[in-house]
Amino acid sequence: MKWFNGYRMRLVFLGVIAAVVFGPVEPVNGSIIAVGPGVSFDYDTIQAGIDAANDGDTVLVVSEEYVVTEPITFRGKAITVKSEAGPDQTTIRMGTPTDPKRASVVVFESNETAASVLEGFTITGGRGVCFPSVGAFGGGGILFDASSGTVRDCTIVQNQVEDSGGGVLVYSGSSVTLTNCILRGNSATKDSGGGVFCFLNSSATLTNCTIVENSSAIGGGGVTCDLNSSMTLTGCTISENSTVLHGVGGVFCGENASLIITHCSITKNSGGNECGGIMCWEYALMTVTNSIVWGNTSPHGNEVGAMDGGRISISYSDVAGGQAEAHVDSGCMLNWGEGNIDVDPCFADPDNDDYHLKSEAGRWNPNSQTWIQDHVTSPCIDAGDPMNPIGWELFPNGGFINMGAYGGTSKASKSYFGEPVCETIVAGDINGD
Repeated sequence: MKWFNGYRMRLVFLGVIAAVVFGPVEPVNGSIIAVGPGVSFDYDTIQAGIDAANDGDTVLVVSEEYVVTEPITFRGKAITVKSEAGPDQTTIRMGTPTDPKRASVVVFESNETAASVLEGFTITGGRGVCFPSVGAFGGGGILFDASSGTVRDCTIVQNQVEDSGGGVLVYSGSSVTLTNCILRGNSATKDSGGGVFCFLNSSATLTNCTIVENSSAIGGGGVTCDLNSSMTLTGCTISENSTVLHGVGGVFCGENASLIITHCSITKNSGGNECGGIMCWEYALMTVTNSIVWGNTSPHGNEVGAMDGGRISISYSDVAGGQAEAHVDSGCMLNWGEGNIDVDPCFADPDNDDYHLKSEAGRWNPNSQTWIQDHVTSPCIDAGDPMNPIGWELFPNGGFINMGAYGGTSKASKSYFGEPVCETIVAGDINGD
């Protein structure tokens, strides 16, 4: 490829200059393998690019819809498979809507590690892989089977399985990191985990993810962590997920599992017979801090539920109805810690999936990409754990971190002190900006 050879020659030239001026430099690791239609690219399919790659390489995929008939697999390689222009312009689709043989779209099954990275794709159309030992189909969008990996900036949408893990299935000792991902409209029609299902001695870390409009028959419509597994949810928005039969619409933690929820907004989920927002079951342990659990619905407990020995600890969170409205069975534990409140969080525009907090000093508007001011200020601003640093929250802030999905980030709503910001004196603000 002419453009690639020219790029490589420039790197070599710059390396020689650096060696003369600064001394010896380390060689550049890894090659770029270009995937796209036409003869100007190295390969025309993503799998062919992966098959040709070596550890440390990047498979760079040009904008296109790539229709596959078999799952894409990393073959155990420590490589990055990355789209050139992001998920809005680059799609991997499994088969066609009328094809009954569709499987998982992407599979990690060859002892991959966190160095196997998938970045910047829309993943859709998956129907999961059959596990003969149990006769079940799972992992519609992405499947991790006794393997690990990293998924960044991906949109996992409209995948459907008969059993578990409509969007993502993390199974059998796998360890997975998902960052800045959207899981929308995925379903598990007979079992659990419409969005994400972490199962059987596995672990998953989800950071700044949006999990919305997923559904399952039982368990957790949005997220399920079950059977000796562990999961951490940080900075996630989990909304409008549902269970059809029984379980919880939002987040479910089952049999001897552990789940940590920090800076999440869990809202507008609808449960079956048990709970709407979050639920812990069968000796599982759930810890919730700096989060908002609000506006969820279910016949037996709108926001919080614990059954069959489940244990939940909640602190510095906004929970609708407070402790009195939690549904906790005999033999279960609800540790109602410090800093919890029960007051309208004042979401910016929940009807249009905007869960930033209203503020008279300013909140981030994702549509206009600007800061705008409201006529009210959310009580969740500056209401997080005072022992947590404020992170990237911008001035003006009250020195305390916000609750909810954007707390501690550069998009956190600003603090209002009862007068216009330009007239407020804050210790240490030398130039009054």
